Amino acid sequence: MDPLPIKQEEKNIGQPLRVLADSSYSITIEKVEKRLAEDLESPSAVNKAAFLKADEVSTLQLKFSVLLEQDLLLLPDSKLLAAIDPWMGVRYRSGGTTTQGIDCSAFTASVLSTYAGVQLPRTCREQFQQYPKVDKEEIQVGDLLFFRTRGRSVSHVGIYLGNNKFVHASSSNGVIVSSRSEPYFSTRFVGARRVPSLSPSESAF
Repeated sequence: MDPLPIKQEEKNIGQPLRVLADSSYSITIEKVEKRLAEDLESPSAVNKAAFLKADEVSTLQLKFSVLLEQDLLLLPDSKLLAAIDPWMGVRYRSGGTTTQGIDCSAFTASVLSTYAGVQLPRTCREQFQQYPKVDKEEIQVGDLLFFRTRGRSVSHVGIYLGNNKFVHASSSNGVIVSSRSEPYFSTRFVGARRVPSLSPSESAF
């Protein structure tokens, strides 16, 4: 089956953007921005910045540093983060392929198409079946994580971003960052797959 066209449209200005900071709660972008401001004022932030070129530390990288609870130097490739960022907070819609509503497999397909020009199969099950298995201990940034959230077959997919975090289109919260160790996901994890043509970087710099 040919992949459905996936495009990014303008998001509604008033649409709330939600992300998971950990397994127990969601936070708003406003709270992320507040945390960023606090981090930038801390001595550790100054020390980190001393090792970086000023123009290399972007708002995008700072934002994902908070979301992933990850040091700036350990963030995924900034090109990958840039492909993800426009989708953050977009609501879930079964069969959806735009920023007016998107489902989990359309989200992974869109991000990896933007990031690396890779055309993934349209459905979660097809993505799971097409790519080689990755051992749990060998999962790396950019790998696809699959879950069994309903029925007996694979029914959900996200993209691993490091530090035990992954981004996905949640049916209840839209596109968010979640933790693999969250009980809901750890008990429903089926496996990981690697798209061979991807060569994600361990660092954003």
